[in-house]
Amino acid sequence: MAKKKSLDDMRDEAFRRQDNLASDVDELVDRVNPKNAVTRWKNELVGSVKSFSDAGDEKSPVTLPVAIAGGVIGVVLIGAGIAAAIALSGGDEKAEKNAEKQKAKAATAKAKEKAHRAGS
Repeated sequence: MAKKKSLDDMRDEAFRRQDNLASDVDELVDRVNPKNAVTRWKNELVGSVKSFSDAGDEKSPVTLPVAIAGGVIGVVLIGAGIAAAIALSGGDEKAEKNAEKQKAKAATAKAKEKAHRAGS
């Protein structure tokens, strides 16, 4: 026969599930945070550059700082491209809002004019 859970056991399980859910949400927020994503990309890039330079390709050790600098510049350019794309996409929304405001103003003016004519 199935063992009945006491109220304390059910409460403990509910708290455990709540903690697990909170932990999952925190992890998702951390994953989608752009700042954290850039840090992860940078770390992956530095790691891949280091592993490439340590691969025994007989390149001089001077190439490592140059490669890292190139990687950082690449990450910065990618970030700037993403920022520019976001900024440019926001312009469409502003134009739409301005058009809606203009339409609303025109409709208000038209309604006032009709009310004025009706009152005359």
